Amino acid sequence: MKTRILIDNQPDAKNALYAEHGLAMYLETDDDKHILIDTGLSGKFIDNANKMGIDLSRLDFCFISHGHNDHSGGLRNFVETFPDTKVYLSEHIFHEHYFTSRHGGQKELSTDKDMLMRYDDRFIPVEDSKWIDTDIAAVFCNCNEYPKPIGNIFLSKEADGTKSLDDFKHEMAMAVVTQEGVVVFSSCSHNGAINIMKSCMEYTGQRNVLAFIGGLHFVDCKQTEAEVKAFVNDINIAFPETKIYTGHCTCDKAKELLEASGLNISFFHTGDEISLA
Repeated sequence: MKTRILIDNQPDAKNALYAEHGLAMYLETDDDKHILIDTGLSGKFIDNANKMGIDLSRLDFCFISHGHNDHSGGLRNFVETFPDTKVYLSEHIFHEHYFTSRHGGQKELSTDKDMLMRYDDRFIPVEDSKWIDTDIAAVFCNCNEYPKPIGNIFLSKEADGTKSLDDFKHEMAMAVVTQEGVVVFSSCSHNGAINIMKSCMEYTGQRNVLAFIGGLHFVDCKQTEAEVKAFVNDINIAFPETKIYTGHCTCDKAKELLEASGLNISFFHTGDEISLA
């Protein structure tokens, strides 16, 4: 199994690839499935894919993890460029508006709602956890045993004219079952990475999580050190053997703490390749 990071916050020092505050990943499974996970903040991930020699026209499907536009901002570019590829996403995404107040005011983070009218036949809405392909499941988090990221306090939503804190019911992980265990792709992990891993393991019936690939949503704040310390303690108990690959919404301070923690962890960037035997 091979995962290539089409775009991430961190640039690639070796190649002239775009970087932006967003995430898009390209997955090739052992049984020759080709999957796009998220589309970054813009359509620049397509340019990067071309420079990396990746043919996105071969995709079996696209998977959108949640409704924030740093993961779905390039979706219009994608559906217009590759008109034959279906897109799996939460049913909530086109019916809710999402906001952040982290940097003052209310900045909207929603996915472009106009696409539902223009490209309705391209989207496959997902209501509950389900198998979407052989050994590949879309999984909603149903575990609340472990803390959710502190940074969630800045995030809100509006549905049917009512505003509230975001409950992240629009967030899905993708679980890929292998002979060695399940590989969890969770782009932002607003529901908490360990909760999500537990949910994926339970839904797929697997006994272990081989690897976690995605963001941990640790924002830079005064609670970061305590938050990371608690996470390290919890994951050492719950998933001590799991290999973690993270980037995007995992802040630099958290990365320093995680690197020093002794966890089996690596940090990805734009253009990176992750291979799992």
